[in-house]
Amino acid sequence: MSVIYDDELVGSDCEKLFQPAWLARASGGGQVQRGTAVMFEYNGIQLVFKRYHRGGLAGRIVKKTYLYSPLADTRMWREFNMLREMREMGLPVTRPVAARCVSLPPAAYRGSLITERVADSQTLAEALCQGPLDEGLWEALGALIARFHRHNVYHADLNVHNILLAGGSDWYLIDFDKGAIRSPLSRQDAEGNVARLRRSLDKEAGRLPGFRFSEENWQILLDAYRANMAT
Repeated sequence: MSVIYDDELVGSDCEKLFQPAWLARASGGGQVQRGTAVMFEYNGIQLVFKRYHRGGLAGRIVKKTYLYSPLADTRMWREFNMLREMREMGLPVTRPVAARCVSLPPAAYRGSLITERVADSQTLAEALCQGPLDEGLWEALGALIARFHRHNVYHADLNVHNILLAGGSDWYLIDFDKGAIRSPLSRQDAEGNVARLRRSLDKEAGRLPGFRFSEENWQILLDAYRANMAT
């Protein structure tokens, strides 16, 4: 078992934060939000616990374990360090607090990540279910996505649940599992991120009652994205 952590927020005893019994008590009986994410408080700090799960066909067979990798290449270590690097770039992402990797002999591992919770925030999906967003917010979101791309950041799953609106005015991107900082980020990958977000918006527009998204909203976002990519 290995643990990496931010020693400005937690100490060497932070391994307890990953224990199911302790986490259940800290989260008021295991309150779960955003699928596998658990919200809890520690030392006055609001935190988010995420356990890594497999997707696709493999996930139906073995949900929580992965074939062995060098520690630096495990999913939780990569995301923890990627978040650190993006914060050094000044990008609005959650602060990584701790990550744990547990080896499962002979050739597997599983793990979890804890990040600081973004205060007074909701997902883009939640915001659009409450009402339409004004033009300035769509412009700001398009500009933000371009900002990440100008820093060569690839988000593997840019969707309406991985974008947060904080305080009604500030955008954050979250959940960088399988993401990467590439040198350079290809135009194909950047455009793929944007296309993934459009598919997500269209999907939820057809699924969630009261979801307020229009073609005009998308054009505003896209125009801002292109303008900021050109600078």
